[in-house]
Amino acid sequence: MTPIPEASSPSFRPTYTSDQLAEYVACIAPDPTYTLATLEAEIKADPLGALGRLQLRQMGFNPWGNVALHYSWHRIITLDPEALFHKIVERRLGGYCMENNAFFSTVLRSLGYQLYVTGARISHALEGNGKNPDDFAGWQHEVILVTIDGRKYLVDVGFGSQSAVHPLPLIKDGDRDLAYKSVPGAEVRLVYRPIASNTDSSQSLWVLETRNKRHPAWAGGYCFSELEWLPSDFEIINYRTSQDPRSWFTHRLVLVKTLVDEETRTKPIGTIILTGNKIERRLGEERKEVVLEAKTENERIIGLRTWFGIVLMPEEERGIVGMASEIQAPFNI
Repeated sequence: MTPIPEASSPSFRPTYTSDQLAEYVACIAPDPTYTLATLEAEIKADPLGALGRLQLRQMGFNPWGNVALHYSWHRIITLDPEALFHKIVERRLGGYCMENNAFFSTVLRSLGYQLYVTGARISHALEGNGKNPDDFAGWQHEVILVTIDGRKYLVDVGFGSQSAVHPLPLIKDGDRDLAYKSVPGAEVRLVYRPIASNTDSSQSLWVLETRNKRHPAWAGGYCFSELEWLPSDFEIINYRTSQDPRSWFTHRLVLVKTLVDEETRTKPIGTIILTGNKIERRLGEERKEVVLEAKTENERIIGLRTWFGIVLMPEEERGIVGMASEIQAPFNI
């Protein structure tokens, strides 16, 4: 177990209690007999293997998205650990990247893992809006770096449908052809290289690259360095990402949940994706189906409950009124 600094230390980071961890494990457990003690024994026996299973189970339990920015009266995204526990575990509302990785890093820290978090830049290759695909946006993402037996691993449970589903080792002189399976039909790899956006080409960053059957060429997902970020660093970019009208998070509703096998919850089998008023289920490498194309807000709210397990309160349902993301009733003349 990694020693936790005293609360008075500048390096202190919050942790969850044993009762909170037990409640969390009950949410992600493959069966009722799986307990916090089971998880702790797995971590002691095989910390890397346990981390991989825990990462995928977290992604299968908690969706990535921005529901609270659209269905709420406050439209505030907080990274406070206790608020995140309430939102993710007790309410099961999901969260976007900084919420999900802030929450999961607190879980991992509470379980004894050695880790820190850092910021990342999202690639323009993901946007498809005419911007140079070799370019990257400013800081707007969070990732976790976990150290096991002296090696660092990238862990990310907040990157939507193109995320890695297991820890990726940081190997600077690694084989660039080494790819890792993601959700069915998709792969990721981690390379250490310069990025086109820099004026100083001698600087290199870690770049998560992605590809799938529809787009077989490798494309940038995001880039990051190994510099540790402080909580105050994320307060700045969280405010911009969640409150700036120019941020697409504020006017587009999205939600992605990784589907895992029900028996062991150790194998990704597909995704459920909400974009605007449409929910699409993708199973395996080929099967895709639109399971809902909502014509009204009530239909979409029912879809959130049916496909994502998100149950909104009445005041949250009303919160979307007047938003650009609200489904407008047809106007008849």
